[in-house]
Amino acid sequence: SASGDEDMLRYLLGDETGRIHLLVVGRKGGLVTNLHFETLGTASVSSALVYLGNGMVFVGSQFANSQLVQILDNPVPVSAVNSSSGGEESEDGMNPLEETTYLQTLEEYTNLGPIVDFDLRPTGDESKDDSAGTNYRQSVVVTCSGVAKDGTVRLVRNGVGMKEQAEVEMEGIKGMWSLRRGFDEQDDTFLVQSFVRETRILGVQSSKDLEMDGSQDGMDDDDEEEEGGALAEVTIGGFNSSKSTLFAGNVSVG
Repeated sequence: SASGDEDMLRYLLGDETGRIHLLVVGRKGGLVTNLHFETLGTASVSSALVYLGNGMVFVGSQFANSQLVQILDNPVPVSAVNSSSGGEESEDGMNPLEETTYLQTLEEYTNLGPIVDFDLRPTGDESKDDSAGTNYRQSVVVTCSGVAKDGTVRLVRNGVGMKEQAEVEMEGIKGMWSLRRGFDEQDDTFLVQSFVRETRILGVQSSKDLEMDGSQDGMDDDDEEEEGGALAEVTIGGFNSSKSTLFAGNVSVG
């Protein structure tokens, strides 16, 4: 972003470490006469910088929380800014060259992305759905959010529920994919589990299916769709149970 004042142009620049710099270009008669470059301070790694006037800058970030920062007239100690804005940055991890800053964070706008990984963890509390008579376990999502210096571990509680459909003890799994009985089906029926030296397949089976020989692949299109059922180990043609599977998925034929 830039603002013009007679023979001066001022540019705000952000780099990959989150530093915000001020570049002042002096001009006279249409020619550049001098350049002045100064580092203002550190904020979130910016994807966009918007100068709002009165020394306020919006720092838009795809990698961390976006921020509204104030450019101060005089530098202040970084520790003073962190304490006033509720920051918890320790002096042990401070760069000696950045002991002062011209930036003060006024507001932060939460951004969970990018989420590199996440896990759903039950809290132990349960709530009951009276209409269905089903118990739901309250859960919290633990996310690994952000990139580089802005990486954080966050907890998401509101609006997160987990309904347990089945539970199977499985160890040593290297890959897992869900499959539908047919490409046009809406619901998944099979769960392919790839181990180091073998492949196992679990399928949602009705009581009639469980009485049949487990060697049948259970892929007939004429099979009547059942609601619910139990998980049981099945075999599907084309899979080698004594080898590890690299990938499995439904494809459209024809």
